[in-house]
Amino acid sequence: MALSPQQHSVVMHDFKLHALVLAVAGSGKSFTMVERIAYLVEAIRVDPTKIVAVMFNKKAADEMLLKLQKRIGKRNAPESYTFHGLGTRTLKRLIQGGFAEPWAFEANTHKATKFAAEVIGSACRKYGHKYPRLVAKEFLSFIDRVKSDLESPESVWENGNWPARYEWFVPWYNQFEKERREKRIRFFSDLIYDPVQIMLNNPAAASYIEGRYAHVILDEYQDICESQQALIRFIAGLTAVVMCVGDDDQTIYGWRGAKSDYILRDFHRDFPGGTIYKLNRTWRYGHALSCAANYVISGNSDRADKLCISSSKAPNTELFLEYEVIQNGKPKIVNIVDHWLKKGGQLEEMVVLVRSYSKSAESQFHLLQHGIPFRLEGGDEASVLENKWVASLIGWMQLAAGQLAINPYAGDPDIGSIVGIRKVIDVPLLDIGWEKSGILAKMVLQHPEEGQGFGNFVSLHVASQNQQMSDRVLKRGKLWRKLRHMGKAREYPKAVILLNELMYFLDIEKNVTKESDTDEEADEILSLIEAFIEYVKLNSKGKSLPEFMNHIQDLLTFSEKAKESTVALLITSIHRSKGMEWPCVIMPSLYQGAFPIVPRSINESKIETHLADERRLFYVGMTRAIRQLYMIAPRDPQLDEWLRACKGGNCDDVIPFAKNRSVASQFLYESNLYLSKALPAILAGGRGRESLRASSPELLNRYLEELGVDFQVPKIA
Repeated sequence: MALSPQQHSVVMHDFKLHALVLAVAGSGKSFTMVERIAYLVEAIRVDPTKIVAVMFNKKAADEMLLKLQKRIGKRNAPESYTFHGLGTRTLKRLIQGGFAEPWAFEANTHKATKFAAEVIGSACRKYGHKYPRLVAKEFLSFIDRVKSDLESPESVWENGNWPARYEWFVPWYNQFEKERREKRIRFFSDLIYDPVQIMLNNPAAASYIEGRYAHVILDEYQDICESQQALIRFIAGLTAVVMCVGDDDQTIYGWRGAKSDYILRDFHRDFPGGTIYKLNRTWRYGHALSCAANYVISGNSDRADKLCISSSKAPNTELFLEYEVIQNGKPKIVNIVDHWLKKGGQLEEMVVLVRSYSKSAESQFHLLQHGIPFRLEGGDEASVLENKWVASLIGWMQLAAGQLAINPYAGDPDIGSIVGIRKVIDVPLLDIGWEKSGILAKMVLQHPEEGQGFGNFVSLHVASQNQQMSDRVLKRGKLWRKLRHMGKAREYPKAVILLNELMYFLDIEKNVTKESDTDEEADEILSLIEAFIEYVKLNSKGKSLPEFMNHIQDLLTFSEKAKESTVALLITSIHRSKGMEWPCVIMPSLYQGAFPIVPRSINESKIETHLADERRLFYVGMTRAIRQLYMIAPRDPQLDEWLRACKGGNCDDVIPFAKNRSVASQFLYESNLYLSKALPAILAGGRGRESLRASSPELLNRYLEELGVDFQVPKIA
């Protein structure tokens, strides 16, 4: 593969100067980095042991090492680390130099959670949190954010969006660190935090580390956080030359401390005198998608001045704006899959990218109904039918249909049955503890008639003075008795009526909010439940409750089989899709409030920052496509009018920042989709281009200029 002129400039960059490379999606940055390192080793004769490549995750680090070994041989291939790997190596050197102590490293996340739960146990009792291990996960997120930002706990709390009930995290941070030091232990985030703190507080330690490397090559620079920036700063010192490669428009990990400030400003502060290069030619997708993506991301004001431009060898990428309608008796996503397969495409070449997993629920149901296997990245809770709240509701409905715990167990129930029944009766949580909930499930299976198992449990396992616990368990038993009677007597209610009654009786919305660590988590779960309710409304008509529950069981069975299929469509989040590409990308549920997400509560002063984050995420999603990109939205007459006028760019003043299922995502408004789709014809010199007019042609005209095309689209008022 030959180097492009832009790539050649980066590879041949002065080996004595720092460099920042702004590389758009699909621009061949990994290839360029490998060639840069090969140039340093082969042409400049830099000792390979004096070069280090720093990648964002282990997979990328391993792939980079393999590419380097293939390109210049194992002997000449320099080290390739993740940030945590580099931090670990730095820590070992500090230990060897007598600047750090060799504490134990705990890689097991469950043990880290257990440690945190023990630290905050007294605080949980004081502030009314019954399950320290559940709180510990959120507490560790706060700990990690403090360590990634290198800020005080007070500052991180003030600038974050943490639940008010956890304000005591701030003083407890110091308690956590005190006990960690006493036990001489390090967790994952400490692999970077500890060496950075040592070097910040001890100039001699910093001097000891400086000089190990002559060249530092850093990938995915847009995803860096303050502690990682500091680590690179100390590793480089005043002697190493640093080359950072990234794209500020793909900064999508803000929740863990990543900020575009590093690539836009802080690089020049910490590594002065550097040269800026642009790899703005993409080989992944064609002109229409490049133009549309440029229009969307131009809505962000704080970004580097660059356009993503498709190379002459890029494929012709088709863009489709599809409306959520039923055609030929099939929902839109099923028709898209059918069309792709009929054209000779493969199912595994397709991906459904979602802003959040709850917004994939409708797509999951459509695919299950039509027998299209899919693989869902994100765990069981991302699956609408396997989410614990929906699974519990399904279980209660199966009980009313006479399909659950049909006969009492003569002996001890098997573990699978106990786990299954516990998923039904202990959601929402009865607050009786994990062990006792298993005992309750066992007793219910042994004595299902009239809810006798619930009464037996209270008599034998609940203290007489604990009236609240008794009431909770007996109330759940009352529901069991009522629904079991329906099933036995075949007095079946309508599925949707039963579901609404369950939502009310179990107070699902309140309990979801209560059990969730954050408002965002609660909203995500409630959205999944709402999708299930909507599905029941639409698909239970004309069916008895047992018939409908048989249908749900068929979906569950197919879902289990689909997990084992090697040929399946992938559903994943845009966050997980970073760095990947597919021939066909589908982005469903593009309505205002779903993408961009409108949080339950947000300070008005932070809306612009939030929208900028969401816009970057949308940009990343779009640019995963190679041949086809399908964007599915509600039918919005205003959007049609807007796009026909060839408008684009930021439209915050046109589309309200509010949840509205009937309004298409503002990012579709910003895409200038009709004009973007016309770009390939313009470049081909089609006859119709002379009559083309647009309300917002400026960005497209700049695109034409950069390609050296002597044509401009006139602007209309």
